[in-house]
Amino acid sequence: MSRENVEIVRSLYDFFNRTGAPKLDVFAAGFEWHAREDFPDARTHTGHAGVLALVAKWAAAFDDLRLEADELIDAGDHVVVAARIRGQIKGTAEKVEMPETQVWKLHEGKVLEVRAYLTSAEALKAVGLEE
Repeated sequence: MSRENVEIVRSLYDFFNRTGAPKLDVFAAGFEWHAREDFPDARTHTGHAGVLALVAKWAAAFDDLRLEADELIDAGDHVVVAARIRGQIKGTAEKVEMPETQVWKLHEGKVLEVRAYLTSAEALKAVGLEE
């Protein structure tokens, strides 16, 4: 099932970059997104409404918001994603690119949780795959 999890997560990045929206049918009803502690929205976003509010907040701040998955690591029920958040600050010419590593937890094809980390070392440690 773990390789399937990697493909599910990859497809979610692709879907977001095509549509600008999360593919909600893959997220469990009580899903939790734990934002990075150094971000202004550093809290847990719960359920479909929570993830939609988070995406709306980011979309309001950036033009051409994109989530790039540079590397996906199979960790059983978890997928570790070395990612970049890219976009242009609304109303300016300033482009932004922020690295982030996320740990996606899945069960039976549904996303249960995402935890975002500043470094890949933190994320790998969280799933027992220390660098």
